[in-house]
Amino acid sequence: MQRPNYPSGKDLLSADAVSRFDLDDIIERAERHLREEELEKAGLPLPEQPPAPRRRPKVVATLFDQRSTRTRLGFQTAAARLGHQSIDAYDTDRSRMGTATGESIEDHIHTVELYSDLLIVRSHMEDMPYRVGRLSYLPVINAGNGADEHPTQALVDIFAIRQMRGAIENLSIALSSDSRARFAISFVKMLRLSPPKRFTLCCLPDTPINPAMREAMTVLADLGTQVGLVHDIRHTLDHDVLSIQMQDMSKFAHASLGNEAVDKEKESEPFTLTARKVLDARSDTLILNPLPRFSELDTSCDSLPNAGYFRQVQLSVPMRMAILERMLLGIPWTGQVEGFRSSSGG
Repeated sequence: MQRPNYPSGKDLLSADAVSRFDLDDIIERAERHLREEELEKAGLPLPEQPPAPRRRPKVVATLFDQRSTRTRLGFQTAAARLGHQSIDAYDTDRSRMGTATGESIEDHIHTVELYSDLLIVRSHMEDMPYRVGRLSYLPVINAGNGADEHPTQALVDIFAIRQMRGAIENLSIALSSDSRARFAISFVKMLRLSPPKRFTLCCLPDTPINPAMREAMTVLADLGTQVGLVHDIRHTLDHDVLSIQMQDMSKFAHASLGNEAVDKEKESEPFTLTARKVLDARSDTLILNPLPRFSELDTSCDSLPNAGYFRQVQLSVPMRMAILERMLLGIPWTGQVEGFRSSSGG
């Protein structure tokens, strides 16, 4: 049976879904959750809230066919702190979906939506969150899909930068990463909503930049950001913020090399950040990493005062609380509508 069309903006599948209005709203909600957390930790009373009618807790369903630590735990923690519950709707060892004796994705999604109020999808298949969004009337979050996007990680990164360095419009931001990385694409797309003064991509030389990344950088340039390209991590240490991840996933198979081989590579690797490089540059650049890290970020950086990546993980919870809160209230994302209006001359 043909299911009806669902409201535009119910899903968060891409950074394109988020408008400046949405970003301001989601940041305000995340800041409120962060303030309440800090008051609780300090043993201080929370601001008085208007009485709310008693409601059953919502159920957030995660459908992850790709491994995850921070994203999965972050959303589960966020749901719990909001007073909601989470269920694992896809377990590779127990779920029937996709097995020879199992059920179709259509039947699986239509079943899961009867148990839950929101779906979070993480998949190695790029089309999976979009398929789920079309199949279900529930709001759907893309928690990472192949080499496409990771919009909630971009929101976490924007929030972390604002908390630790202030307004993005006043900053210079560098990104050292494979230009095909999904977190990187969503992050640079999201920067269009608050364009930094300067943006620099640090990437492998003689490697084509992913078209989606190139387009996002062009948008920033058109908005007045000074956009640059470098091929050595040292050339990013004069920026206010450096977000760093691996340059080429195929290169980082260090598990079979042994520690000695890894250490030797770090001495000559132009894309590996070490404490020595930061100290030699006398840099106070805020260092971010979406984690997990490989050889791009040496553990010697952990003791630096400007290492912000574990604080970044901590700040992901109030941001994910804000995302769940907004979507469970049925507030639509307006970015694509905004883009349509501007492109249609309205």
